[in-house]
Amino acid sequence: MVRPRTSLIAAALAGAAVLGSAGSAAACPTDPRDDPTTWEYGGVYDCTKATVGHGVRTYTKPSPVAFVVIKTGKTYFVSDLGDANEGDRTYTFDKNIRFVITCEFTDV
Repeated sequence: MVRPRTSLIAAALAGAAVLGSAGSAAACPTDPRDDPTTWEYGGVYDCTKATVGHGVRTYTKPSPVAFVVIKTGKTYFVSDLGDANEGDRTYTFDKNIRFVITCEFTDV
């Protein structure tokens, strides 16, 4: 009788862990700044999001891109709009880059 009881306890613990992880995910809403559409400003820009490889701390923004949003840790970096079309720009950070949102001008 020890085995069935042990497996019931293990199943209960596993179920509690799943419910606990689902509850914590539901408690933390996603930051709207993580969504590329937040940065499109009513269709003025077309933005896309890309993850970056582990351990990357630099990003080079190509010149035709209007601006980029780069998340490092909990910090968001937004490049200046004025550096668009002035050549590629390389940005270096103290923390790893989590993702980059690239925004280009639309024809609106």
